[in-house]
Formats: sequence, C-alpha cells, structure tokens
Amino acid sequence: MAAHEHNRIFITGGTGFVGTNILDQLNDSSFVVLSHGNKPDLEQRENVEVVHGDVTDPASLSSAMDGCSMVIHLAAIIEETGGATFDSVIRHGTENVLAEARNAGINRFIHMSALGAHDDPAFPYMQAKWNAEQRVIASGMSYTIFRPSVIFGSGDGFINALAGVVKGFPIIPVVGDGLTCFQPVHVSEVARSYLRAVEDPDATTQSIFELGGGKAYTYEELLDVLQRQLGTSKRKIHLPVGLMSAVVTLSKPLPAAVKPPVTSEQLKMLALDNITDHSATKQLIGTTPVALEDAIDYIR
Repeated sequence: MAAHEHNRIFITGGTGFVGTNILDQLNDSSFVVLSHGNKPDLEQRENVEVVHGDVTDPASLSSAMDGCSMVIHLAAIIEETGGATFDSVIRHGTENVLAEARNAGINRFIHMSALGAHDDPAFPYMQAKWNAEQRVIASGMSYTIFRPSVIFGSGDGFINALAGVVKGFPIIPVVGDGLTCFQPVHVSEVARSYLRAVEDPDATTQSIFELGGGKAYTYEELLDVLQRQLGTSKRKIHLPVGLMSAVVTLSKPLPAAVKPPVTSEQLKMLALDNITDHSATKQLIGTTPVALEDAIDYIR
C-alpha cells in the first residue's frame, strides 16, 4: 500500500483549477478542503471533507487542520480586488496557514509559489510569492515549494483567455513587443509533481522545484500556436503596454464578460520572462513534459 494512502491532507485552494486536479491525482488520500462557500460537487467526493474558512482570517482556521498529517497550500489571487491584496492573501495568508499548521502539530508543508518569485516591489504579486516562500522556509517545517510557469489544461485561465482573443477579435492584439517567454506546464504534470511530494517526502523535502513544460514560447508564438489550433490566420497588431494598462484600469468597474482578458499585474509581468533552465518536471514525474501544442485539444 502506498504511503500516501494513510495521509489526511489539509488543502487550501482545493476548489480551484490546480486544486481540483490535485484532488483527482491524489485520490487515495483523504482531504480536508478549505472553502469560502458551498461546493456541492466537492462535497460529494467520498474522500473530501469541506470546512469553511478564509486564509486571511486566522479565527476561521482554528482547529480546521486537527487530525491532518500535512498541508498543501495553493490559495492565492492574481488580481487585487477590494481589501484582498497580494500581500494580505499570499504573504499574510501563508503566515496564518503556517501558524495553524504548527498548532495542529503538522510538520509537512507543500507550498505553491510561482516561477519568477523575487523580492521586488515593482512586481507586487511576485514579491508576495517571494515573501510567502521565505515564511515557509523559516517555519522550521519540512517543506516543498513548487514554482510553476503558466499552467494550462482544460479550465485554465491564461491559455483559454488568449484563445478567446484569437477567436473573438478580427485583428489579434499583441501587448508590447510579444517577445516575453513562457514555458507552459500542463496541470496534470503539476498535480503529479504534488503526488511525488506527498508520496516521497524524503526526496522532496527542504526543496524548491521550478516546473516548466516541454517547450518555451514567446507571447507572440503562443498566439500562433492557438491560431493553428483554431484554424485561423488573422493579422496581429502590437499595442503599447501603457495603452493596454489604461484600458485595463478603465475597465475595472465593468462586468467580467467585457473586461480585457488580462489583469494590471499580468501586464506588468510581461516585462519578465517566465522560463527556467532548471525545470524539475521530468525529474518529478518520470516522463518528458508535454509541449503546449500537443495538449490543447480542449481549445476549440
């Protein structure tokens, strides 16, 4: 019997895109899933107990992890709204989860960061991810930190949003010079990396793993891949980042359906390549990671 069959795992962000794929991959484990609201589909899973709470509210976490052997911490935001800032949700939320894990006697913490996390206030999202990493490292717990590039797969936010632009616009806008590089990694391979961290803690503890996919692309090349997948050959036009930033800012009060498919923070991060020469994906999952164009049948 595999070691992970005995685990009871507390997971934040378990209702999201990556979280649900991790639940599918670790189907021999039992989970306590932190959730903001009612999740009927989640509650129907035999191996899942749903508890209601918020990583920014320490009181809501009290006793929620009792009886668990480890934490998988995924909860984060990619856009600041209202009082939910990158620092409050990502950095301070991680501090709250770590504190309750210690209260519950848990010593294993598997943490979701981001490729490119670094200490620079010009990039608040990346800085919050960096600060959260530092809290995990300093916690004294047995930790594994994952830094994935853009994660793709059925239900993703980024590639689907780009596909919407390719399908919906007569001319495809390219923000900036289009040369920012990405190394998209499939969500199933991210989930399998988490499975490895759960099953083999001795080989993965006190480690930071960068997760990249099978091939790197410039932003403009991503659009070309999607054009080929959708069977289109539309003309592209480059737009200054400043102009797009103004559009995004002005559109904030509008309904999500008519907003640009990008946030202000994502526009900032177009100044940063999102690739790695040290991807651990193959090492962790045991197979060569898939390239984007070979696994986007979900784009139609």
